[in-house]
Amino acid sequence: MPGNRQLRVRSGNEPRPAPAMEPEGRGAWAHSRAAFDRLEKLLRCSRCTNILREPVCLGGCEHIFCSNCVSDCIGTGCPVCYTPAWIQDVKINRQLDSMIQLCSKLRNLLHDNKLSGVKACLQRKACEQEEKYEIPEGPQRSRLNKEQLLPKLFDGCYFYFGGAFKHHPKDNLVKLVTAAGGRVLSRKPKPDSDVTQTINTVAYHAKADSDQRFCTQYIIYEDLSNHRPERVRQGKVWMAPSSWFIDCVMSFELLPLDS
Repeated sequence: MPGNRQLRVRSGNEPRPAPAMEPEGRGAWAHSRAAFDRLEKLLRCSRCTNILREPVCLGGCEHIFCSNCVSDCIGTGCPVCYTPAWIQDVKINRQLDSMIQLCSKLRNLLHDNKLSGVKACLQRKACEQEEKYEIPEGPQRSRLNKEQLLPKLFDGCYFYFGGAFKHHPKDNLVKLVTAAGGRVLSRKPKPDSDVTQTINTVAYHAKADSDQRFCTQYIIYEDLSNHRPERVRQGKVWMAPSSWFIDCVMSFELLPLDS
């Protein structure tokens, strides 16, 4: 009977077995490590091929090096493309340096021999307690500060952003000030003005023995500009580059300024 016939599969058309699937958690974990490894290749020095340390751009070309790797090239040329390199064009890329530091912490999460928080969640398919695996320093201080209902990072601080900002867009800096409890000034503070002298707020996150605890007004300038103030502090007003501001956010600490 036709209904009782067994279907035959022609030679060469046998259905292939489904490929062995890696457990979902492990696959996602391996993908994350592979993506991070590709990122690290982009963060290597063009000369020593190690992960960049104090990344420096020579100005005339796009090659980036560790600051120590090009100390003998300033005044001559780029060691890769031989474009002339002059000392006034050499600049440390602070934003890239901050990114490299963050990647270093992420590397510890992804490649640590111990079971990291992300890996534990993926393998067990359940949320793990964050505190056991969190990144120390800035992120940890931020969490504890919020849990203990303490003042925000820039509580009591005033910021004026002077000039044009390209390295760190001004809009982003303003949002960070607002999110961190600080205030944005529309007018440049004058050290000898009555308004400046009457502001008596206290910066909670400044060191107890620091002048920054009571002198809480800051003029922030573009860190890659040629502008450098003659004095870091005038009265109750401080001058600081935008990279200092970003470092404060990343470390969750009002970092000291050399006066």
